[in-house]
Amino acid sequence: MRRRRRWLPLLLVGVLGGSVVAFGGSMVVTDYLEQRNTFCISCHLHEQKFADFHPVAGTQVTLAAAHNLPNDKNVKCIDCHIGATMTDKLIVKYLAARDTVTYLFGTFEEPQHLRFALGSRTCLKCHTSGGQNTAQDNAFHNAPHHTKMPPLCYDCHTVHPPSSVETRFLRERTVRPLCDQCHKEMEQ
Repeated sequence: MRRRRRWLPLLLVGVLGGSVVAFGGSMVVTDYLEQRNTFCISCHLHEQKFADFHPVAGTQVTLAAAHNLPNDKNVKCIDCHIGATMTDKLIVKYLAARDTVTYLFGTFEEPQHLRFALGSRTCLKCHTSGGQNTAQDNAFHNAPHHTKMPPLCYDCHTVHPPSSVETRFLRERTVRPLCDQCHKEMEQ
């Protein structure tokens, strides 16, 4: 007669329980570490982007720097890069864990773009008006047909590349083709 393996369910519960504890612990540790921008750039090699994140002589050179003005809310890298929902956070944490493993094996390559699009929801968690401005009648985002446009906030408003605060960090080469899709007379 075959002897039952009574220890197998205990082993499975132990492995599963250990995995849950390890994942939960890693979430707590990384949540703490990510409150320092220097932790983020230690792996992501964004020294220039980090420098651009700070206003130069009081001048905002990037949209990210505009979020990091003295006496402002002190927005950190992770405040935007974690997303807006718990699902966003779990996906970002998973990607970070995967990056950590590839880094430890010496095969990590810095991504050239976000591998998980955080969408406009990330911007809208702080900018709840969606860019609408009741004090300005002709504001772009006030027009009903503009509020239903498919582009994401950061399709038009560049975040890290240097741009101009006067244009609200819009880059013509990015915005013009989007406008031209509906406003054919502007193509001239």
